[in-house]
Amino acid sequence: MYRALSFTPTYDAATVPVLGGSAWLDARAPWPTSIHGHALLHLASFPTTFIRNHVPGLNLAPGLTISVFTPYLASGEQRFEETMNHGGRVIAHWPGHEQATSCCAPIGPLRICAGTAMAEGETPHGSSKIGGQPYWLQDDESEGQAFVLQFDEFDLDKAAPTHRGILAGGMGYLLLDRNIQSASTNCGRFVIQTT
Repeated sequence: MYRALSFTPTYDAATVPVLGGSAWLDARAPWPTSIHGHALLHLASFPTTFIRNHVPGLNLAPGLTISVFTPYLASGEQRFEETMNHGGRVIAHWPGHEQATSCCAPIGPLRICAGTAMAEGETPHGSSKIGGQPYWLQDDESEGQAFVLQFDEFDLDKAAPTHRGILAGGMGYLLLDRNIQSASTNCGRFVIQTT
């Protein structure tokens, strides 16, 4: 079972799952960068309670936030290398008291909402969703981590037209360790695949 994801305007980005905006990182945490030193785009943040409500079998500490950052360069030869070969960064953190300042122009923010539970195959392949089975991701890509959700490029382009092409025309998959009890910069991966 999975739930389709949709994006709506939000005004309380500190306490709900959010697409874009600025991350609520601890003031001492450095902003994540790519392998080439570019500031990564804050793609989404999820309270662990939201993830636990929709993905069974995960032991995530209440109160933690999972934030996803992804490469996003409007042009240049490093754009696809960073996106396809290195993907994004996933950070588990306790929410800070203020939004961290990003070097990137932010998306939205938009609230991420989960629809009603559906069985696999009830909606077109490739939709953004939480839970269930990933559409393209191969088992060997998971490296033992749990599949949490996928973002579809088409959905993101529609939700965030100012940031078209974030996923290079493909899908982004959030994979997490099954047990996250404290802040960590090594608790998951954001894998981007395209055809």
